Amino acid sequence: AELANLVNEAALLAGRRELTEVHQSEFEDSIMRIVAGIEKKRSLLGPRERPVVARHEVGHALVGSAVARIVAGAPVVEKVSIVARSGGALGFTYFPPPEERMLVFADELGGQLATLLGGRAAEEVACGRISSGASDDIKRATSLAYRAIAELGLSQKIGPLSLPALSAGEEDSLLLRQGGGNLEQAAEKEVTLLINRALLVAKEVVEMNLGLLEEMAVYLEEFEHIEGDLLYEYLDRTEIPPMLEDFVSSKHVWSS
Repeated sequence: AELANLVNEAALLAGRRELTEVHQSEFEDSIMRIVAGIEKKRSLLGPRERPVVARHEVGHALVGSAVARIVAGAPVVEKVSIVARSGGALGFTYFPPPEERMLVFADELGGQLATLLGGRAAEEVACGRISSGASDDIKRATSLAYRAIAELGLSQKIGPLSLPALSAGEEDSLLLRQGGGNLEQAAEKEVTLLINRALLVAKEVVEMNLGLLEEMAVYLEEFEHIEGDLLYEYLDRTEIPPMLEDFVSSKHVWSS
């Protein structure tokens, strides 16, 4: 069904462009439409918002690039844009969908968390003030961190337990409370600690690559998109702080 939708979208796009054949560019643009919505004709950002959104998106790209260099299976960013889309995003950093497989590993989850918070980190470090632009990133990061802690058993403190399964059991009042403590509260605390660590790591990546971030953001402000060889030339210069390598390692990501 997804493939059929993609083919139909590409065919419609080719028709709008008055083409007699569907080319790779129509498929690529159709994927972007499906993933992030239809791109507006031009950026809707005002002069105060444009620099912030540019640095926000470059923050995602830099952290994601650093993660991809050290985590097997992590996606490589393919496009950065500050043109709004119909889905509501003011900017967009495109990572290709992951290959279909049955397992996701702890280091990949750690990398995803850091990448999701790369935009917020860039705002804090490069803009000196934060905006509401990271609200969806924070929501997604919180959901991912909670799932890792409460459902996948990836917290050393909580252990290999599924809190939803315990809550559904008849003896949940006994299982969820240990010595007067509450496992749900403990899980929420672990989630908070994990999110804060991911943000700290993302800020470390941004600070180490601040000159590169500014260079990319200035280009993005002027031309609104970075992709292809130019994007890869920029991202090849990304430096990786030891803190990131330590964070995504399975030995440290989930420990308090």
